[in-house]
Amino acid sequence: MDDFYRPLLAGLIANMRDGVMAEDEGGRIIVSNVAFSRMFGLSAPDELLGTCAHVVRERLWRDLTVYGDVYRRLTAELRQRREPQLGFEVVLADGRIFDRDYVPVPAPDGSTVHMWHYRDVTERRQLEQRLRESSRRLRELSAFAEEAREEERRQLARTLHDELGQLFSSIRLELGAAISQFRESQLPAMRGVVDRLQAAAGLTDIGVTALRRLTTALRPPVLDHLGLVPAIRWEASLFSKRTGIRSHVRARPSSIDLDDARLTALYRILIGALENISRHAAAGTAWIYVTRQRALTMMEIRDNGRGITEEQVNNPRTMGLLGMRERALALGGEVRITGARGRGTRVLVILPDASPDVRRTVRAAGRARAHA
Repeated sequence: MDDFYRPLLAGLIANMRDGVMAEDEGGRIIVSNVAFSRMFGLSAPDELLGTCAHVVRERLWRDLTVYGDVYRRLTAELRQRREPQLGFEVVLADGRIFDRDYVPVPAPDGSTVHMWHYRDVTERRQLEQRLRESSRRLRELSAFAEEAREEERRQLARTLHDELGQLFSSIRLELGAAISQFRESQLPAMRGVVDRLQAAAGLTDIGVTALRRLTTALRPPVLDHLGLVPAIRWEASLFSKRTGIRSHVRARPSSIDLDDARLTALYRILIGALENISRHAAAGTAWIYVTRQRALTMMEIRDNGRGITEEQVNNPRTMGLLGMRERALALGGEVRITGARGRGTRVLVILPDASPDVRRTVRAAGRARAHA
C-alpha cells in the first residue's frame, strides 16, 4: 500500500504551487519541489537532493532575506526543539513575503524529518496593507469632519449667545421701560396694554431660556472656560435633574488640562454614555471616574442597571457605541464596553497624549485597567 501512495504523494508535492523542502536528521535535503527552487532562485529540485540544507539556508538568509540573523537563530531553535511552527513570516529583500510552516515528522527508523513549507503571501499582505491604509485615511477623514462640526457648533453657539442673546436682552429692557411708562398712566384703557406687554416680556424670558438651552447643547461654555472636570460635574448634575438617576463624579487630580481635541472627545463620549444610561439601562445610580496618569487620561462611566449584552456591544447597527469608539480611535485611544446581566454596564475610555510613544502603551494600560 505504501508503495502505491508514495508516488502519488511525490507527484502532489512536485506540482504544488507552494515551496516544499524536507531534510533528514543529518541535514541532507531529501525532498524538494519546483516551487521551492523557483521561489529562491535555486537549482533544479533533483540537483538539490542530497545536498546540505544548512548551506542552502545560509545562502538564502545571507543574500535574499532582510532579517537573516533572526531567521538563522529561529531555524536552529526549531530543529533543536522539534516543535511545529505555522505561519512564520519571512521577508525577502526584493519585497516578497512568505509564510513558513515547520513540521517535524517522525521517521520509521526513529529519526526526525524536518519539513519546511513556504507560501507566497505577498499579494495578500499588500492588500491588507492597502486596507489598513484605507481605514486609516477614512478615520482621519471622519476625525477631520467631526472636528469641523465641533468648530461649527462652537461658532454657532457663540453667535447665538452673543447676537441673539443681546437682542433678547435689548427687547426685554425695552418692554420693561414701556411697562413702567404705561403704568404711570391712570387711564383704565392702559391696563390691557400693560398686561399684553407683560405677557410679551414673559415670552421673551422663555425665549432667553430656550436660547441658553440651545447654545449649551451645541457647546457648553463651561467646557471652554473651566475645563473637563467642571464640565463633567455640571453635565452629571443636569443628567440627575433631568432623569432622576443619581450621579457621582470623582476626579484625580481635581484639575485635568487637555488639548481641545481630547477635551471634546471625552465630553462627547460622556454625553453618549449618559444618554444610553437614561434610555436603556433602567439604572438608579451612575458613577463617573476621571483619572490622569503616565500621560494617559482615563474616564470610566458605570451604572447599576440591567447591563449591556455582548450582542449589543458588537452590534454594528449601534451607531452610538460606534461613534464613541471612533472618537477615541481617531486620537490613538480606545473605548472598552462591558456589562453583566443585572450588574450594570461599564464604559472605559483611554486616551493617550499626542506622543506616538504613548499611543503604543494604551492597549496594555486598557487591559490592566479592565481587570482592576
